[in-house]
Amino acid sequence: MSIKMNKKWLLISFFPALAGIFPLVASADTEEDGRLWLNFSAQGDTPVERWRWYAEIQPRWREEGEQFDQLIIRPAVNYKLTDASSIWLGYAHVTSHPVNRATVDENRLWQQYIYNFSPINGVAITSRTRLEQRWLENGEDTGYRLRQTLRLARPFDSAPSLSAVVSDEIFINLNSTDWGARSGFDQNRLFAGFSYAITGKTKVEMGYLNQYVRTSTNDRMNHVLSTSFSINFK
Repeated sequence: MSIKMNKKWLLISFFPALAGIFPLVASADTEEDGRLWLNFSAQGDTPVERWRWYAEIQPRWREEGEQFDQLIIRPAVNYKLTDASSIWLGYAHVTSHPVNRATVDENRLWQQYIYNFSPINGVAITSRTRLEQRWLENGEDTGYRLRQTLRLARPFDSAPSLSAVVSDEIFINLNSTDWGARSGFDQNRLFAGFSYAITGKTKVEMGYLNQYVRTSTNDRMNHVLSTSFSINFK
């Protein structure tokens, strides 16, 4: 491998390695929980060239999967800039069920840019940059949050339909709000698992997700069994 290639690998590896430090430096007061997240998504073409639709629904459970925690409904449209990149505009409705508190509804607008790098030694590399505008019913401020994801996927030579997947996503609050958001680092999600293409249009992905969340009291580390099902209506 050339020196140039080594430098590429260092850059690709740096971001998830750095973000993964957050769980390692968790304080002794960090609260931990086992959780279960499901994600069902679908996407397809529209009558307008280069425009596509997308929709997903995410139910989540806490307390080792015994208590319902959150439901996210997230539709969007995207425009294909090139074969490797696209821009997105979407909405999300988030219903949260806090422990011993009333249900909280959140509305979000979000925009994102996705870029698929040329594979390196068979590894598919995807970058996703998302900006969110958030409104919660228990406050009046608008919260702005930046989310940056880097995802690596490598098919197995002996089973091309099966891929090993590693990804990391870091969340940064761009401002503080009257409903509790604090400017700066918000959370980090580090995922490792497998993706299997059931058919040319359907895929399932399953693995372990470590979610480290900064809070106003004790920080939280969630150990999540994450499963995603997706359908691509090409």
